[in-house]
Amino acid sequence: MSGGHVVVAGGGIGGLAAAAALASSGCEVTVVERAAYIGDVGSGLLLYQNGIAAADAISARLGKGIRAAGHVVGPEDVRVLMDSAGRVLARERIGEMGVRLGLPQVPILRSALQDLLLREATTAGAHIRLGTAVEGYSQDAGRVSVGLSDGTALDGDVLVAADGLNSVVRAAMLRDGPPQYLGYTSVRGRTVGSELHPQTFAVNGLGVQIFVAPADGNTLYWTAKITSPPGVWPAMGQQGALTALLDRIADWHEPVVRMVRSANAADLSVTDIHDRDPVSRWVEGRVALLGDAVHPMAPAMGQGANTAIEDAVVLAQSLREHADPDEALLRYQAARVGRTSRIVLHSRRQGAFDQGASREQARARDDVMKQRGRKDAATLDIVDWRPDRADPLDEADRGLGAPALRPGADAAGV
Repeated sequence: MSGGHVVVAGGGIGGLAAAAALASSGCEVTVVERAAYIGDVGSGLLLYQNGIAAADAISARLGKGIRAAGHVVGPEDVRVLMDSAGRVLARERIGEMGVRLGLPQVPILRSALQDLLLREATTAGAHIRLGTAVEGYSQDAGRVSVGLSDGTALDGDVLVAADGLNSVVRAAMLRDGPPQYLGYTSVRGRTVGSELHPQTFAVNGLGVQIFVAPADGNTLYWTAKITSPPGVWPAMGQQGALTALLDRIADWHEPVVRMVRSANAADLSVTDIHDRDPVSRWVEGRVALLGDAVHPMAPAMGQGANTAIEDAVVLAQSLREHADPDEALLRYQAARVGRTSRIVLHSRRQGAFDQGASREQARARDDVMKQRGRKDAATLDIVDWRPDRADPLDEADRGLGAPALRPGADAAGV
């Protein structure tokens, strides 16, 4: 499809990546975002080699900007894995993977990545419509009519739904109900000037794990995952959650406690963690799902943003290579279902394991880290992805398990 009009629902990382990739491919793109502005949201994230490869495929300028705005992991860098008392369990040689794959890991502030993607999208010609939400769609004769919250409608050749975990478009397409809570919440923040900068590390406690990485300058971003019933931590608000987290880790390694204490509560994001069972249907006619709208996942493998940017690249590539949008979207679906399904299920299992919700589970988690010398399993198979060659997860299943494409198929294994 060349020169068609694509409406993108959602101006988050997936939506802006899609807008940038599609506009760069010659499509007319309109992004519809419910927020009044695209602001400083959340703390940070880690772009692995697959995410960097996808960003580079959108444009060399974007890839260069990400490297400049984030912290490029060097060949000798390690991730320190420790228990809550500060005892080192292992030193994960994260820099070696960059040497092996020829691309770095880049921790980056979420706001910096969104700014770069927004600039890339608008430079390529995408139009951003803020303060408006997509509320539904209808299709007729190869066109999509997108209903908006202001009572108007946009007509397009394709609708891309990047409207997140509680996607309105997905609900209309699949009618598969709400996402599932995974048993833990997240408190995400950032700390400027910590004595721990620029170290990357993960700290294991009982029912709590804190992941920390350097972002820009002297900033560390961190994510605390806390075993909890749903709704409890978000109801506390930002200051309440910070106070409760400090209470929870009061007897931890003191530099970690100081890092959390030094965070500004106004910068915190407090979010319960959900995912969905993988589905084989991403497309309905001229409508396609992307990112968290179709494959929300636990943050344990750090792949949410990375796979959303992958989706954007593959979608744009498919629309560029196939004149018929219906065929292009089905090709996009076929290329993405197997890979993302495996990552969703692996992230779910890894996330449950990471929490160490009981003393026995916490000991087992720490012992595995000591033995493996790394935080998680199968990372290389996941991050060794490029848009121009076969996916290693499709070439050889290395213990992740085949994707479950029916509701509840993996629930017993969590």
